[in-house]
Amino acid sequence: MRTLTLVAIFVVLAGAFCAGNSDQRTSPMTSTKWPKEALSPLSEDELVQFVKALPALSGALKAGKWETKPQREGTSPLSTLTDLVEGMKVAGINESLKPFGGWARIRPTLYKVFAATAALVIDRASPEFVEGMKQDTTAGGRRSLQDFEFFKSACTQVPEANKQLVTRFQEQLQPLGSLGN
Repeated sequence: MRTLTLVAIFVVLAGAFCAGNSDQRTSPMTSTKWPKEALSPLSEDELVQFVKALPALSGALKAGKWETKPQREGTSPLSTLTDLVEGMKVAGINESLKPFGGWARIRPTLYKVFAATAALVIDRASPEFVEGMKQDTTAGGRRSLQDFEFFKSACTQVPEANKQLVTRFQEQLQPLGSLGN
């Protein structure tokens, strides 16, 4: 599996997961509530339709001058997921995605795919990566480890079948790493 692509998608998904505004947060996150769409079962037909829609989605995001936003202060990576997906509703998105069921049909699939991707990356985090975070004794390093542990706990809620399906479609999902470019 091409873990590099998953990592790239995860970085987009988690925003400032290990950096950025995490230095400003003073307490660990406690909420592990995913957006409801993220934990719904993902069907193969839904994923096939989503893959077909990716070029139109990317084109609409580019035309709408969409860009990822930094993680808001005091928010969790799960809030970042919501901000990421909801921020993609740019002008013209419905028209661009109309042949694929429109934004209303693609939006829930984005949540499912991003959640499954994040869970796969967390599942595959090497012991060396985790150990490196544990050895970083700076305030930012401690918060990064807290964020990682938080996300690891949250990712246990992602359906295993969704992760398996995203793994099977890894090659077709590569355009997610460059949405809007």
